[in-house]
Amino acid sequence: MSKLNAKLILNAKPKNKEYRLSDGSGLVLRIRPTGDKSWLYCFRLPSDRRLLQMTLGSLNDVSLKEARDKLPGLRKLVSEGIDPRTVRAALKAENSQAITMQTLFEAWIDHVKMAGKVSLIWAKRHEKRWHNHLKKALGMLLVKDIGRAHLAAALDVMTRKGITEETRKALTTLNLMLDYAVTRHLIEQNSARMLKPKDFSATANRPRDRILTLVELRQVWLALDQALLTRERVAGSGTMATNTAIAIKILILTGARRGEVAGMRWSELDFESGIWLLPSGRTKNRQSHTIYLSALAVTLIKALYPSTGHTQFVFDMGMDTNQGHIHQDSLNRALSRLRKKETNGLADLKSFSIHDLRRSAATAWGEYLKTEPHVIERMLNHHPVNKLVATYQRAIYPQEQKTAWIAWGIMVECQVAQNPGNVVPMKRNMNTLERA
Repeated sequence: MSKLNAKLILNAKPKNKEYRLSDGSGLVLRIRPTGDKSWLYCFRLPSDRRLLQMTLGSLNDVSLKEARDKLPGLRKLVSEGIDPRTVRAALKAENSQAITMQTLFEAWIDHVKMAGKVSLIWAKRHEKRWHNHLKKALGMLLVKDIGRAHLAAALDVMTRKGITEETRKALTTLNLMLDYAVTRHLIEQNSARMLKPKDFSATANRPRDRILTLVELRQVWLALDQALLTRERVAGSGTMATNTAIAIKILILTGARRGEVAGMRWSELDFESGIWLLPSGRTKNRQSHTIYLSALAVTLIKALYPSTGHTQFVFDMGMDTNQGHIHQDSLNRALSRLRKKETNGLADLKSFSIHDLRRSAATAWGEYLKTEPHVIERMLNHHPVNKLVATYQRAIYPQEQKTAWIAWGIMVECQVAQNPGNVVPMKRNMNTLERA
């Protein structure tokens, strides 16, 4: 029987009953009474002499050449005793589970939010990183098709922009979401694990070690006071100057994280007990944290009550926004602008950041107040590095923490907020606190 050709196929008219035209080797063209034409592959498995068939597709979708090109692979499967219909069904099932990288990212970020193991700030940073740097290059690709080449190309674009720190963090984002895909059996392995930050000149920066001395903290405090007195726009507007200056002072007094201070709520404060209770949803490690407020800290915070006490946030922005409070990055920008003022003496200081204030406070607790390291770690709300200690050692040393914070408040008041000429001996104050 001669093989089919374009003319024969075109002239194959529908009849009252379905009929077929053979092209040989099991390939046939089926013509239905409706005029629809489609390709079939007819075969017998070695262990089963029944005549079986599978549809290869409509003539509108699959040409004669394309149908013939499918035959060698199908015939090979049959010769090995494999039903090609089963193989195709498995492939369809795999494809039905295929999702894009965008869908994976959304599923992963929703999962970590619901699990409650990370803060919303952490999740938002990943969302921003994905939207700004990764979505365009990777979002529409299927997860099952993602390889090192795709990931490296997206990270290379970031490297060329000179944003090495964001590149390193973007690799972390990719690793976490693809690990999630592995555990959900969407992929066999995480290709991002084969990439390293050094491949993109994005090795982690050396940890910062800048510590401000008491003299330097005094200069910062004076610069903040000067900014308030002269009504300079520390945070971008006159009404924000007081909020921002006090927020930076609270950072010095508590050693808290900038995001925790920026989002401070009136409901978290107990002035009578001198306590600031941070709920788990507002801390980096998802553990609630108690900070003991010194008299100076209480006075500074209360000074804002007439202007923001009717709102939810202590450092309210005074406008309708999603957050409602001063943004943590505003503290960085405010301090940066303050440091550039040549009249306040900060321009001559070695460069420092908002986070360096937290490190400076923690260092002072140990150096000047002789606070034990394990107590300082609790004051900073750090998880113990040793997992065994983290599991079994649950002591939080509340009295020791309170003593250190109150003593630090006195030291700041005497040597930072005021002229250090009249210094209250710390030894005497520590003894008084320990007896309290």
